[in-house]
Amino acid sequence: MTTGMTVTSPAPREEWRRLLAADPQAVATQTPEWLDVLCARAGRTDASRLYELPGGRRGVLPLVARTVAGMRVAEESFPYGWGYGGLIAEGGVTADDCRVVLDDLARRPVVRTSVVPTSLSGQAWADAAPYGAIRVPYTAQVVDLSPGYDHLWEKVFKRQVRNSVRKAERFSLDVRRERGDDPDGVGVRAFAELYGQQVQRWAAQRGQPLWLAHRVAAAQDRPGQVAAVAAGLGERCIVWSAFHEGRPVAVNVVLQHGRHALGWLSAMDDALSRETLATYVLHTRSFADAAAEGVQWFHMGESDPGSAPERYKAYFGAASVPYEALRFERLPLTRADKGLRHVVAEASAWRARRKDRQAG
Repeated sequence: MTTGMTVTSPAPREEWRRLLAADPQAVATQTPEWLDVLCARAGRTDASRLYELPGGRRGVLPLVARTVAGMRVAEESFPYGWGYGGLIAEGGVTADDCRVVLDDLARRPVVRTSVVPTSLSGQAWADAAPYGAIRVPYTAQVVDLSPGYDHLWEKVFKRQVRNSVRKAERFSLDVRRERGDDPDGVGVRAFAELYGQQVQRWAAQRGQPLWLAHRVAAAQDRPGQVAAVAAGLGERCIVWSAFHEGRPVAVNVVLQHGRHALGWLSAMDDALSRETLATYVLHTRSFADAAAEGVQWFHMGESDPGSAPERYKAYFGAASVPYEALRFERLPLTRADKGLRHVVAEASAWRARRKDRQAG
């Protein structure tokens, strides 16, 4: 307990769902169903916290705990690769709410606590972050759907988008929209097939041994993650897939709740996707569908400033939104992780250079 505040953990599900409906900024990854999938897939436990905030308001922080040898070592909202966490509260989250939560998390008796908020709520969290919080910068790309799809098509999308969608029509793509709980699960199976192809392509691009690439992919198990999320979130998980002459070309998985849609994971046949321009079709179809259902913000995920993915998303009118994940650590885990990633990147670059020399 922190002064002036009462905490209940795990958060009662009935109250959690009530607050989801009362927060206009809540997203699908802040639901109890998402947390349940995360715990089952990543070996975490429910550590969610219901706060009695000053002024009589309530808030829930979706939070999961990692335990080693019976000892709780980390509490995260959420671990890397598991999307947005952060507080949900009646009427939306304020910087004062974030300050209360961060004060609570900084006192937790674990090695690491962390929050990865949505980009659109990131400023409130950044303003509330105390001295000593580790700030991890990200940049998300977000499309404002509020003007309506027709306006986006005519005034916001770049000419390349409109031309690519028109050119794609000559391929007679079979485009499918499925809910996560659809019994056929065509899109989920197509994702698994296409993701397997991507692993081999990424290994070649990075100069990474194929056995290592497969081992890393097996540990992450994105196809299994997609299947579990689809089953767990049901109608909140929308799987868009495109096929050409029976072959899967591309799959986009969208998570939708209230006013927000998250472009979560995607997979594609690189060559066939370039030929058929299927990704342009899937994106525009998902925007039109979300806008028709009253979604205001379509989150296209994170990309580095100035990168090719950021430029591609800008074709659809996506604005870049910087925000920060916040961490409290009793050991320098973030610094160690950054160093390890640098070593892996340098090793991959060296293998790629050696491969080029051998080919030459």
